[in-house]
Amino acid sequence: MDNACEQLRTILDNIADGVIAIDPQGVIGIFNPMAEQIFGYKESEVLGRNIDILLTDLRTGEGSAIGVGTREVAGMRKNRATFQVDLTVCETGDKSNPGFVAIVRDITERKQAEQRLVYLAQYDALTGLPTRALFHDRAMHALARAHREEKLVAIMYLDLDYFKNVNDGLGHHAGDELLKAVARRITSCLRDVDTVSRMGGDEFTVILESIPHIDNATIVAEKILDVMQEPFHLDGHEIHVTVSIGITIYPMDDKDLTNLLKDADQAMYRAKQAGRNNFQIFGADMAESIAAVKLIETQIEHALERGELLLHYQPRVDVLSGNIIGVEALLRWRHPGMGMISAKDFMPQLERSKLVYSVDEWVLRTACLQNRQWQKVGLPSLCMTVNVSPYRFRRKGLVELVTNVLKETGMSPSDLELDIPAENLVGIGQENYRTVLDRLNALGVNVALADNGIGDSYIDSIKRLSLRVMKIDRSFVRNAAVDPDQAAIVQAVVALARALKLKVVAEGVETAEQLAALRRYGCDMVQGYLFSKPVATEDIARMLRDGKRLV
Repeated sequence: MDNACEQLRTILDNIADGVIAIDPQGVIGIFNPMAEQIFGYKESEVLGRNIDILLTDLRTGEGSAIGVGTREVAGMRKNRATFQVDLTVCETGDKSNPGFVAIVRDITERKQAEQRLVYLAQYDALTGLPTRALFHDRAMHALARAHREEKLVAIMYLDLDYFKNVNDGLGHHAGDELLKAVARRITSCLRDVDTVSRMGGDEFTVILESIPHIDNATIVAEKILDVMQEPFHLDGHEIHVTVSIGITIYPMDDKDLTNLLKDADQAMYRAKQAGRNNFQIFGADMAESIAAVKLIETQIEHALERGELLLHYQPRVDVLSGNIIGVEALLRWRHPGMGMISAKDFMPQLERSKLVYSVDEWVLRTACLQNRQWQKVGLPSLCMTVNVSPYRFRRKGLVELVTNVLKETGMSPSDLELDIPAENLVGIGQENYRTVLDRLNALGVNVALADNGIGDSYIDSIKRLSLRVMKIDRSFVRNAAVDPDQAAIVQAVVALARALKLKVVAEGVETAEQLAALRRYGCDMVQGYLFSKPVATEDIARMLRDGKRLV
């Protein structure tokens, strides 16, 4: 018996969780060293006292139910500071000698990481503006109010002109500083009730709420164009940048937010075509934009027939071993007259066409076939990452398509990773979204969350999703080694992923300093130009045959 007691004491002294034994009235009988560390009390200070000095939510005493099971409760340290605790209570003893054991874990860091990510999901880390998801929420509320009050809402889509020249000429730091300055100038032109958000890159959107007339929207657009005429002074450089603006009006142009955004986007492209540095209002005369979509649709259809579409692959590297453990398939178009074209230069137009579904299917099938061919010639097994567009995800039949492609190609489901869009993670349609993810997970396919910027129910939602990988976007990685705020973001993502038992991959790694920082923060996998740009099939095969460590 003494030996058993010694073993129990050894376990209690070394276990990583706080362990507290109490009687039915809540009187403390055991208080292990980790509990001392968590709450700040010595064992001698709490023995014989009621557990409500530590866990104020735990009801004990005559007629009270302590409640077995696991839940989150508030804890209180000796210094009276409150914090969040993961609490599991289980019964011990028997009816004649009942008791309870409370196992506690301090989850303060996890909660802080979750709160940080909730904020980052709502507000852009660079500019402090609302993100796409918060814009969506505010826009839906604005449309509902306008409907009740019989007012108008203007949705504006803004894109900086020649922003790429700033990034290429002065570097990403100057580009980031310019985006922050632009955000401040746009905000200065709006009322408190209006919203400006950053949609990503150099694209912004504006909601003008409850306006009485379309002229109110044109006045604001003119103000924005005017304030952008003044040069920006950044890092000793005088920078001149203009903006192209597209405007659409609810309910005149459409009543659906998705369609309104498309309309504003088309109007913005018309502003670009009209020489930039101007605004255009959406109207039935936007035939040129529609014609452009039809043109790209025809060209891509011919490209599919002629074999002009191809995939390049960017290696994904294991941080610990330095080995290539996967590749991401990236679409390219070998245009007969323009040379190699990246997907980002033609997919925005193609996504307005039904042909996008055929292209997505071609990419999935081609990537799986290639991976299987590598395996057949004896190369190491790889995880093939394929991006899934929001349009394909919203359309029925994705799971069936994946099932059929895996069957046709003979590739194992565990060798396929699908990068999923985050835009339907919360809000309308989220249950269908989760159902699809659950079915993909049941197939054995790896599912990765491709975007961290989603709505205010982000944390609660991803806990219930069948995910295996969380990705850290290149925009966060870029300054992770030098910017404390960016580093905090990366660490928060890693902490959340760890709590949810997900693997973490960081994209856009370009320097050894970034890699060193990501290794310190606990990232599992990395990819970026530091290791390799996207390359052709034969280059990947050569890398695998050589077996060269990339880290």
